Amino acid sequence: MDAVGTPASEVYSVAGERRRGNAPRWAATLVLGLLQVEEDAPSVSETVIRRVDGSLVRRLKPGSVSHFEKQISEVTADLASMDAVPFARKWIAEPDAAPVGDETASG
Repeated sequence: MDAVGTPASEVYSVAGERRRGNAPRWAATLVLGLLQVEEDAPSVSETVIRRVDGSLVRRLKPGSVSHFEKQISEVTADLASMDAVPFARKWIAEPDAAPVGDETASG
């Protein structure tokens, strides 16, 4: 893999990407937003970690809007402050970050 000491930001990138099957989530998010319960509304985005070449590494487990906001903020901060190996251990190899279904890139 990458040499110890390589900044994570030189190896990985993170972004919020639209989730598949968003129509029901958009409706639920809109309704809950109108009721001012945004933090419990289902997120229409998911946190996605990619290599800098754009290849998919991991889609993190999606949740509510507030969960997504906290998750992407934490991953972004870690990306800026951690080396690649500890970042990968935390966000890619940890069971907490396990993908749902067949969403991990192979190879």
